[in-house]
Amino acid sequence: MKKIYLLIAVVFMTLSLGAPHGALAYDLGGVQIHGFVSQGFLYSDDYNYLANDTKDGSFEYNEMGINFGKQLTDKLRIGLQLFSRDLGDAANNKVTVDWAYADYRWQDYLGLRAGRIKLPMGLYNETRDMDMLRTSIVLPQGIYNDLLRDNLIAINGVGLYGNTRMGGAGSLDYQALVGVVQTDPDSGVNKLTNDGLSSVQGQVTGSPQNDTSYVGALRWETPLSGLKLGYSIFYETDVIMPISILDGAIQTSFEGPVTIQIASIEYTWRNLVVAAEYMHRRADSTILSNQRITKAESYYLMASYRFNDWFTLGSYYSEFYPDTEDKDGSEATVNNVPCSHRAWEKDLALTLRFDINDYWVFKIEGHSVNGTANVIVLDNPGNDFADSQWYYGAAKLSFSF
Repeated sequence: MKKIYLLIAVVFMTLSLGAPHGALAYDLGGVQIHGFVSQGFLYSDDYNYLANDTKDGSFEYNEMGINFGKQLTDKLRIGLQLFSRDLGDAANNKVTVDWAYADYRWQDYLGLRAGRIKLPMGLYNETRDMDMLRTSIVLPQGIYNDLLRDNLIAINGVGLYGNTRMGGAGSLDYQALVGVVQTDPDSGVNKLTNDGLSSVQGQVTGSPQNDTSYVGALRWETPLSGLKLGYSIFYETDVIMPISILDGAIQTSFEGPVTIQIASIEYTWRNLVVAAEYMHRRADSTILSNQRITKAESYYLMASYRFNDWFTLGSYYSEFYPDTEDKDGSEATVNNVPCSHRAWEKDLALTLRFDINDYWVFKIEGHSVNGTANVIVLDNPGNDFADSQWYYGAAKLSFSF
């Protein structure tokens, strides 16, 4: 896999040196080729965050993708993307098929896709790996959790989509998909689950089994120029994850349906972009015949302003509550010790983006965080979680064509 990673990186650099200024894609026999490489750096003060070694500074933070597409007829197009990423001890540059599907656009209001299709969840899920398309480096983790990225990036199935013009009321984009989510245990899902089981000395013992999922998304281009409203929903009928508890003394499984809903708004006025989203997640779980309903919510407000061709300033404020019934943290614990700030994460971020040229983008970002809801306990052995206020920063250099 490392050889594949290096080979694709060399190809990217070669294309960059030989390409005419302003070229955004390459065409080989009618096959269009796009790609991107991002290398980042993470540093945090009190807690290892995102990656497992950020208190010492970590370069284990990158993404790379290359995609191929061909227009077979006026209405039929096929394509696929190979992708790899590294996030500390998760993913580890494993090369995967990120998406691959055939797309038949019969009319503007009706098209059909079949294969591995990107999930249209929120404003950024379909483009979250393409760092050059947004200002921030790290998206609000309450909605776009990086450890769940590979689990919620795409669905293997079929989907309908289209755009309907509504006269003076604007236009409406829609998508409806059905299929199965593919869970890669190495991508971070198992790590997140093991962290949740650490208080009962539990761990995942096998690969998750995913049942049918249903996805819907609406995007309304309102009559007010620049204003978009969106809604998306994900419903997975059942997830079965084998686990052990008390260091293997009990063998059982976690199972149950999951529902995620996201409401979105985005407004663009000249060089200013303002966006906000609200997410609600419900998980109905059963472990050892004990049923539990857990409701989580997250929201953020984000703004960015492009001052000129090479500099953009951005910021956001986000809040995340993993259990809406315990927002004050009265029941929250770490290693079975009370820890109220484990019940929330409040993140204020500031980003400086520099567009070096048509291919290269450099960003630097700082975060002031209150709460530890998304801090992985297993990444912080021996930490007493005494600090509710902490900081982390990120830098990233990205190349795309």
